[in-house]
This record gives sequence, structure tokens and C-alpha cells, in this order.
Amino acid sequence: METTLESLRTLLGRIADAARAAGHPVYLVGGLLRDAVLGRPLPSLSRINVDLAMPSEALAFARRIAGQLDGTYICLDEAQPTARVVFSSPAIRVEVDCAQFRGRTIEEDLQRRDFTVNALAIPLEQWCREPQWNARILDPLAGRRDAAEGVLRACFPQTFKEDPVRILRAFRFAAALGFQMDPTMLPLMAAAAPRLAGVSGERIRDELLAVFQTDAAAPAMRALDQLGVLGRLFPELAPGRGMDQGGYHHLDVLGHELETVAQCDRMLRDFAEFTEALRAPMAGYCAVEPVEGRSRKALIKLAGLFHDVGKPATRRVKPDGDIWFLGHEHFGAELIGGVTERLRLANREAETVERLIRSHLRPGHLSREAQLTARAVFRFFRDLGEDGPACLLVWWADRLATRGPSSHVDQIDQQRARLEELLCAYFFKPEEAIAPPKLVDGRQLMAALGLPPGPLIGRLLQAVQEAQAEGRVAGVEEAIRVAREELERSRA
Repeated sequence: METTLESLRTLLGRIADAARAAGHPVYLVGGLLRDAVLGRPLPSLSRINVDLAMPSEALAFARRIAGQLDGTYICLDEAQPTARVVFSSPAIRVEVDCAQFRGRTIEEDLQRRDFTVNALAIPLEQWCREPQWNARILDPLAGRRDAAEGVLRACFPQTFKEDPVRILRAFRFAAALGFQMDPTMLPLMAAAAPRLAGVSGERIRDELLAVFQTDAAAPAMRALDQLGVLGRLFPELAPGRGMDQGGYHHLDVLGHELETVAQCDRMLRDFAEFTEALRAPMAGYCAVEPVEGRSRKALIKLAGLFHDVGKPATRRVKPDGDIWFLGHEHFGAELIGGVTERLRLANREAETVERLIRSHLRPGHLSREAQLTARAVFRFFRDLGEDGPACLLVWWADRLATRGPSSHVDQIDQQRARLEELLCAYFFKPEEAIAPPKLVDGRQLMAALGLPPGPLIGRLLQAVQEAQAEGRVAGVEEAIRVAREELERSRA
């Protein structure tokens, strides 16, 4: 069986053959080449992006290879001719972006790119066919030197002015590659920040969630805040700056939200926070993509950043000096709607983030119980569904970000035990604790109790399922008895 790299080389070799047959010069550029130079593994075992550059007819070439090689053609930009061809198989999905030179030559094109480590190119056929392809790389801006030194440097001073979303992209690359930014870029980014207002929400979303996908999202968010970019993108966060939360917290509201992202970075890096049995299931859970290319891990960090966004509007100081934020989770869930709309999140993603913010305090209430009841576990996951573990992770990151060194170890130990108990119920006992097998359906209940269709039937079925989770129901007759008792209570 071919490896992913072999499959990719086979496909690109066929594209190179098509280019040669058409007499069409085509260059491999961008991230795939950069990562190959750095010796980094392919970014995904199932989905790979390839950037190709050519002097002319980029759209026509993309259509040609889509037709010849059974790909799907997508026009991305007619003004700056760019198209994507998607090749899918059971083993791999390759997205090939074909773009026309920005300039007369490949060297001029490279000099107009975003960062020097991305300003590398090689004729596609040489990359596919020549074992010593590394020696053939075009590198007019010394990008390989910067890559070796771990420095992210702009290709030209107007790079952020030309495309302000490169501000976010810079932090994505720095976080993903572990690079340091060239200090000369910071004033350039600050000067271009007002231009972000003209960037589409989709482009900001893609870069932001890509930052959250890395394990260094918090340093990126803090640096964006210092540049004034974070507040410009999300004015909802600004009222939390400098807002005292009382003795229970060691940071202001905004600082606490940023520290929550830092705790998410730490936890979701390798899940070492949890017992060994939970690590693989949780890694798989966080890697799930509700929308292709955008993971649950990124949504958890987005919710962590905004989980207390409702606090400034709900802050109250009592006569004794205590500070309260009653209802901040509900107000925050309302505020986040404007954010998710601007970012053009899919409905499923927006609902998840809203639910995590609205419910982020709920695990804390359960964690204070000396013992969790089966009913409490069932109701938590009944209400949160597949967002339940994500809610637990947001709460735990929030909890660890709250008091810092002032946290009481005994409280942390008890809360950790409740956290793991809930996670184990979700991953290892779903039929017992969360979704017991159905004993009766709505038609059976309507026939047995003489009821018409309606919302009441759903409530009775929930009562039966809850009784199953508690171990009080094991058969059809018992299920109908519980439903009848619930019906009588509802009529009392």
C-alpha cells in the first residue's frame, strides 16, 4: 500500500506530466515545500494542501487537470486568477491551489508573498523526479536561512498593508512552527491593524481557529492583545480589561480569559492532566471536526477566551465589598452570538460555543458534591449531549485559571475526581449513564396511557430514561409504570 507521501508524489507527478505536455511552467510553492525543507511531517494523514504558481492561465490549467485527473474544480478568485482542484480518495484528500504569478517572473512572485519562509519555489517536475531537489530551490529572500534560525520575517514592508489578515497568519505560523517573529514586523502589524475591518469574517475565522488548533494559542492571543488587534476584532472583550473580580480571582476579567486559553493549551497538548485511560478517547474527541478543517479543540479554546464575556455587564459590588457576576454565563451566551455571526461559524459550531459558555459553571456545581448521583450525571449529558466533555474541559481550564497559586489543593483534588468521573461516564459507560437502551417508544406510551401525540410524550420518555440511568427500571412494564407516575405528577 502506498504511503501518504507516495500517493501525493504520484498525484503531483501526474500534474507535472500534464504541465509538461501543455508546455506550461508550474512551480511548487508555499507550505508543503516549506515543511519539506524544515523536515516536518505532512500536516495531515488525510488532507493536504498544495500550492502551485504559474506565469499565466492558472484557471485554465486548473480546469485541465481537474478534467484529466478526475478532480473537482473550484474558482477561488477571478481577479487574481486562483483556483482549487480537489482530489479525493479513501486514503487521502489533496487540495491543489493553482495561482497566477503576482509579477512577471517566479522571483517577483516570491518577493510579493507573506513571509520569507514561504517565499520558496521549485519547478514541480524537479520536486517530483529529482532526488536532490533541495539544491534546486529558488530562494530570493533567504527563506531557508530564516527557517533554519526559526525566524518569521516579512517579505516586504507593505505585506500587512496589502493583506491585513497576514497579521493573524503571522501568529498562526509562529505558533505552529515554534518560530520567533522578527521584531520589525510588530510596528508594521500595528499600523495595518485598522485594515482588518475590511477583511471578511470567513478569512478571520479560518486564521483564528488555526491559531487555536496549535498548542501555543495563548501567547498568540496575548501578543494580539498587546498589538491592539484582539480588541479591534472583538470589542466585546475590551470591558474586561482591568476589571477587578474580587479576592477569589488573581487576574482581571480579560487576563483570566487569556489564562483560561493558556490552561486549554496545556491540557489539550497531550492530555497528561488526566488518567491514562482517558487520554486517547479525549484526544480523539477533541480532534473531531464538526466542520471540515475546523476542530472541536479549536472551538473549546474559542469558548475559553469568551467564557466570561458576560461579566462586565453583570458585575455587582455588595455592601460588604464582595463582587458578584450573577447570570454572567447567560448574558455571555447572548453576546457570543454576535461574535459567531461575524466569524461566519456554521450553525453547529455557533451552537456549541454558545452552549459551552452558557453551561460553563454547571460542572463546578457538580464538582462540589461529595458523591455524584446517577440522576445528576444523566441530566448533565442529557442537556449537553456530545458537547458535555467540551463543557467539562472549559470549566476545568476556567477553574485552574481562577486562583492560580492560591488554589486549595484539597478542593482541586475533589473537583478533579468529579471531573474524571463525568468523563469516564461519557467515554466508558454511555449506555449505562447517558443513553440507556430504549425500552418503550412514544407509540407504546400513547397506547398504554391513552394519550395523544405531543410534547408530553417526550417528557415522559425522558422520565423513563432517567429512571433507567438510576437503575430503577429494567423492563417494559416498569417503564410504563414510571411514565404513569410522572403523568400523575404533572397533572397534580
